[in-house]
Amino acid sequence: MRRFRTNARDDIQRELAKIKLEADEEPVEWINSFLQKFWLIFEPVLSALVVENLDTYVNDYLPSYIDSVKLTTFTLGTKPFRVESVKTYQNTEPDTVCMDWKVSFTPSDLTDLTWEEMDTKVNPRITLNVRFGKKMVAAGFPCLVEDMTFSGHMRVKIKFIARFPFAKMVDASFLEKPTFDYVLKPLGTDSFGFDVNFIPGLHSFIREQVHAILGPMLYAPNTFTLDIEKLMAGELDITQANGVLAVTIYSCSNIRNVGHLTNGVPNPYIRFYLDNGQELGRTGTKEHTHQPQWNETRFLLLNNLSSQLCMELRTHNHDAKDRRLATAQFDLRQMDDDRKEQEGLDLLLLNNGRVVSDLRADIRYLPVSKPFRRLDGTIEPAVESNSGILRLTIHGCRNLENARGNTFVRVIVNGTEKLKTNTIKRTAEPLYAHAQELVILDKTDVHMRVEVRQVGTTQKESILVGTLTSQLVDIMRLQESQQGWWPLKEGSDNDEKQVGKIQLNAEWKPVLMAGLADRVGQRGYEEPPVGVIRFTFWEARDLRNVEAVTSGKSDPYVRVLSGNQVRARTEVIDNNLNPEWGETLYVPVHSTKENMVLEVMDWNARSPDKSLGATTINMVDLIRQHVGNQSVDPDRWYEAVLPPTNKRVAKGELYYRTEFIPLLAIPQQPANNDTNETLKLIPPVKDLHGAYIKYTPDDLVDFSSYTSGVLRVKIHEVQLASPAYAYCQLAADSLLPQFKTTKLRGNNLAFNETGDVFIKEADFTRVGIEVRPVSMDEKDDRKLGHWVCPANTILRRIQQHRRRYQESKYHVNKEEDDHEDGYEWDHEGDWYDLLGTQGHGAIRLSFDFIPSADFVLNPDESLDNQGNLTVSLLSAQNLMAADKTGTSDPYVVFTVNGERLFKSTVIKKTLSPVWKNESFSVPIQSRVTASFRIEVFDWNHIKGHSPIGSGGITIRGDNVESFTTHDMDIPLDGVAGVSGSVRVRFLWHPRLLANKKMFTSAVLGDSQTYINANQSGMSEPLPRSSVSSSLDPNQPLAQQQRFSLDTESSMGRSRASNDMGMTSDTQGVAGSVTIKLVEARGVRGVDKSGTKPMMFDFKVKDHNRLSSDVDLGQYRRNIWDLIQPEQRSFDQWVPLYPVGSGELHLRIDFEPSSL
Repeated sequence: MRRFRTNARDDIQRELAKIKLEADEEPVEWINSFLQKFWLIFEPVLSALVVENLDTYVNDYLPSYIDSVKLTTFTLGTKPFRVESVKTYQNTEPDTVCMDWKVSFTPSDLTDLTWEEMDTKVNPRITLNVRFGKKMVAAGFPCLVEDMTFSGHMRVKIKFIARFPFAKMVDASFLEKPTFDYVLKPLGTDSFGFDVNFIPGLHSFIREQVHAILGPMLYAPNTFTLDIEKLMAGELDITQANGVLAVTIYSCSNIRNVGHLTNGVPNPYIRFYLDNGQELGRTGTKEHTHQPQWNETRFLLLNNLSSQLCMELRTHNHDAKDRRLATAQFDLRQMDDDRKEQEGLDLLLLNNGRVVSDLRADIRYLPVSKPFRRLDGTIEPAVESNSGILRLTIHGCRNLENARGNTFVRVIVNGTEKLKTNTIKRTAEPLYAHAQELVILDKTDVHMRVEVRQVGTTQKESILVGTLTSQLVDIMRLQESQQGWWPLKEGSDNDEKQVGKIQLNAEWKPVLMAGLADRVGQRGYEEPPVGVIRFTFWEARDLRNVEAVTSGKSDPYVRVLSGNQVRARTEVIDNNLNPEWGETLYVPVHSTKENMVLEVMDWNARSPDKSLGATTINMVDLIRQHVGNQSVDPDRWYEAVLPPTNKRVAKGELYYRTEFIPLLAIPQQPANNDTNETLKLIPPVKDLHGAYIKYTPDDLVDFSSYTSGVLRVKIHEVQLASPAYAYCQLAADSLLPQFKTTKLRGNNLAFNETGDVFIKEADFTRVGIEVRPVSMDEKDDRKLGHWVCPANTILRRIQQHRRRYQESKYHVNKEEDDHEDGYEWDHEGDWYDLLGTQGHGAIRLSFDFIPSADFVLNPDESLDNQGNLTVSLLSAQNLMAADKTGTSDPYVVFTVNGERLFKSTVIKKTLSPVWKNESFSVPIQSRVTASFRIEVFDWNHIKGHSPIGSGGITIRGDNVESFTTHDMDIPLDGVAGVSGSVRVRFLWHPRLLANKKMFTSAVLGDSQTYINANQSGMSEPLPRSSVSSSLDPNQPLAQQQRFSLDTESSMGRSRASNDMGMTSDTQGVAGSVTIKLVEARGVRGVDKSGTKPMMFDFKVKDHNRLSSDVDLGQYRRNIWDLIQPEQRSFDQWVPLYPVGSGELHLRIDFEPSSL
């Protein structure tokens, strides 16, 4: 019975305690007792910290009429705040605690203080020195705040977790409006001043404003949520980015329904922001267009993916405020772990529910690489990357010489200002605490310049106090040893005087951007090239055999990739797992972060080529960037890190050699501030590499004096007679394309992409552009149209454009241009005719040229080293007698590179034979290494042919001259008693020779001969270009103005006059010419059967009964280039133009007239 009563009493007391706990509030005097003792230690430290840092934050929000605010006194007094009571709720989740706290701060209440505490009591006090006005008319006034009180009733909810820090989330809210009071004396001191709250209505107005600001955040039912776990991990700061959003904006469809918002044609751009908040970035502005194309990628810093990304289409007004035209929204919450790449988006741009346009974009989220815990409990470190987010914090300066200056700091990254702090007034030790984050694509390619500047009371422009210049990687490596403090120098030289120190910190957050690297070059190369990489591929060993199933071997070749662009490739070596190339390729490079991939491929005729392996070439291992001392837009130039070396890939499969060839880097000239307009700046004599610069008499860089360099070509647009799905490809000195545009549909293809190619020899190089259908692969040579022009003609055109710009600059007063020299090479472009199109076609192009600083071409790499050699056998003299009659029956056998190619007819009974119409042509891959030999035999039907001499010569150097016949006597030897010589005639035609496995661009190779400037009249004046930047849509294409660069050399105007570029002004004698059209071969078919009847008149056509005939090929040549009065017959296969159209067999006989 006693035990029962005891248990019952305990249960009743427990339940009563629980009821009391739920209904009543619990006093927490133990907390107040702790605060009473701890406050005396903590409050002075807290007050000192506020005084030290508050000025920096307050000055960011000052109105224009207040010069500065200086916090001179801050103390919260000796009496701490009190926790009046705590009420705990029991019916919550097991991992959640919910409490109501009543808190008060009443330092003026003396009822709970002892006499000793009242004697030492300090009241809360805040004193500010507010300075009104500007510069010399500014004056400072004190402002006093004291007798502050506060009380509130707050609910706190804590959610716990099983790992450190054990508290996950804290939710706080006021259950009722808190009460507060204070005394504010704007002009007050201890003995003077009045409380502004005595002004009727002011106190209640301020109180209501505070409630209106805090209500949406802290007043129930609204709650303020604090993530303790992220706070302890350093991730709570919403100003810190946890990832990068890469947004690529391509274009807009036709902008409509905005006539009431614009004055004429809009100047559109895209502005990015989150949830109608602060702007994150914007694209460039496209002037006067309803169909803008940007092709730009912007990197936006994000803290989380819980917002709406707003993309606002705006129009820029030069004389008024920009206006919003439409907005597209994208919910970032869609980008979960499985969908972090959203490509090919078509977003509606809406204005008040009406569709304005469609926005084409790609969106990709790249999170910060962080360490994670494995299942076994070990920590996997974050993946390192050279791309990422740089958080740069400027803390402050000390030991500055001028203590009365107004100081600020600016940070310049690779010549562009990225950070600027606020201005701290009148102190030698300013504190900024300014942090900013930047997206860095390659931290090894970042040069930083930190400038400390001061603005005086009477100065309009700031003066430089000191600088810190360094590479980012050096700052990150040395910042721990420097303890965050870096010396400031008077100049950029390390030997300059130290003028103070600056405290800055660089925090690196890696972001894997490998996917973005694949997009380099996808939309063209907008940045100018800094140099050229010369690749020499020697050999490969032990390649993988992917054709073992068919009992064959791989047919390997090497290709060089920059992003997704195939920039160059070697020839194909048949059936060889250990190929040897010995081939040199040139690829322009645009920065040290443009890494290239060398990939060995297996060639296949009917299926896509297969990869046999790849390796990456890091440009930072080959190139070093140098940055000048200028504050804004400094000079940059690039040089080779090490001398060229032979390298073997780590796996030992590919043996190659790399060398960096810099381009001409002209130093910037200082601005001419002289009032004398006739005074001209003297151009620099040397470039930044130390190479002498060649000028024209009017002080322009003389492009004609440079034989090599990088040609930049901007393909603006292509107009076709009928819609097509096509792309353009660019090539120079190569049978393979070196740049490809994106693929577009329509008959007006607006590409607006820039490609570049290396010009080895401007006198021989031709540049070609093909418009190809997407349905055809690279092994098919069919195309929609093409354009070809010699490089030296293009260079003259560029020179003329620059000269006209310079002349206009001296005659017309212009504002300073945004470009480095004011010359916009890619602004409009000029129209050119396309060849080979079905109907009329045109292409709009712009050109620029950057010469190479010092480049020496190896003879075996010359374009004059490859081509077709035409050999004519003329005669022989004083041959050895092989017959008993003292004569011989000689004939000659020609051997080139060990292969017998031609055998002449036999001339009976003579020692000095003369041959007629004995000639042949042979393709020569390399004149430098070619072997040319002849063998002379005596014909004998019974005893057999006996040798009577042999000889050989080299066809390099002066023995063979391009485009000109050259007669040579080849002495004979090799047989006892041999004598005499053989006379032959050489004609050399330089040209690119296609490998049998190169089904690709034919406009530059095979039967197309290079044009020599001295033979085609290319020095004639160039025609003026069309002044319009686009074709009139209301005018037929055939009637619109366009031109060719050179009427004799360009392939852009008349197809009938530009077949081979080999016509001349040679004249003959009067007589009659008989021409026999023997046969044709290799002619392409346009009908299904390909067997329609054909009519030949130096032009091969396909005959159609119901429509006009179709040109299949043509051949045009001055008749006196083929025959002469002393050489009256011509019997030879001639190529049809355009290239790839086949060949025509002509037999021409000439009979001079008797007159």
